[in-house]
Amino acid sequence: MSKVNQVISLESLYLDGIRNLSTQRLVFGQDTNLIAGPNGSGKSSVLEGVTLLSTGRSFRSPSVRPVIQHGREHCVVQAQIRRGGTTLSIGIRRGRGGELTLKVDGNEVASLAEFAALLPTIVLDPSSIDLVVGPPEGRRRLIDGALFHVEQTFLEVWRRYQRVLRQRNAALRRGIMGAEDPWIGDLARTGSMLSEHRAQLVCRLTPVFREILCVLSDELATTELALRPGWDQAMSLAEGLTKSVDSDRAQGFTHVGPHRADLRLQWGGRPAAEVMSRGQLKLTMIALRLAQGRIMAEDGGGSPVYLVDDIAAELDVAHADKVCGLLQNNESQVLLTAVNSPEAMRLYAGSAMNLFHVEQGCVTPVDRPF
Repeated sequence: MSKVNQVISLESLYLDGIRNLSTQRLVFGQDTNLIAGPNGSGKSSVLEGVTLLSTGRSFRSPSVRPVIQHGREHCVVQAQIRRGGTTLSIGIRRGRGGELTLKVDGNEVASLAEFAALLPTIVLDPSSIDLVVGPPEGRRRLIDGALFHVEQTFLEVWRRYQRVLRQRNAALRRGIMGAEDPWIGDLARTGSMLSEHRAQLVCRLTPVFREILCVLSDELATTELALRPGWDQAMSLAEGLTKSVDSDRAQGFTHVGPHRADLRLQWGGRPAAEVMSRGQLKLTMIALRLAQGRIMAEDGGGSPVYLVDDIAAELDVAHADKVCGLLQNNESQVLLTAVNSPEAMRLYAGSAMNLFHVEQGCVTPVDRPF
């Protein structure tokens, strides 16, 4: 069966112990779902619960501790998800001490990777601008997150590279590496494979990214994506590692390799972060995320669920309307949040929309604009 355009959606979502949210079960439509309410009411926390199911972590915090409700030792998120013609029950339990329990159809699973593959998501939120202006780690994570869903061999290659890298760095820190470096061969082999996967993904991503940018803003359509693999391309990775051995020994870590890679965004031949306005950076970030989602839908296990946090507060009405149009054209499930405002309701109004109102942590479905 072809993977292309397989529909993935949340049918229901159970939340317990998530920030200020009441314990509750929500039923979503397969198209667009608008969750509206005042600031601080718990809108974003609903999306946060979904990302726990999707990745095991929150999109708002690197630690799970702030996500767990005050006075609680753990949080639980469960969902019924539909993948094509199949319905699955999935659930995650996270504890303050880092405890993690994962279940699929009532059976406990040990692999977070296996679990995360079931519910791909794309998050568009105000902090996502850091993807463009922040450190390379976030951009590497975007590439690798897409590869996780579209390239079957990627995860094993990534794990092998990380394992060898940790071993080499441990030896460097302890100063026990002898005259011979026994890790260079494996590091170069797996690192080259990892870098090749990333390069192929960026080649796929670039035309889709620019097509989406052209819809959002003509002037930004010439923005370029360039993958810097993490070593001097005038030499092989093995040569680069050999050349840096002395500095690696002196400083106790591996200086070159795909763990230092970066996805550079340039506009007019200069780094986007230096020359774009904040509004332009937001549109660029959104285009990059939407392009990632489209590639995942075409080559991965199915179309991702889009989690869009208060986009009306980040963009003017004209650009927000274009983003919403692109989301509708994806024919994917969308969960949107917005404050209670006439502008937001006009922006998101539509006959296929499912409406929810949040007040003091309680989410209620409604059948009319509020």
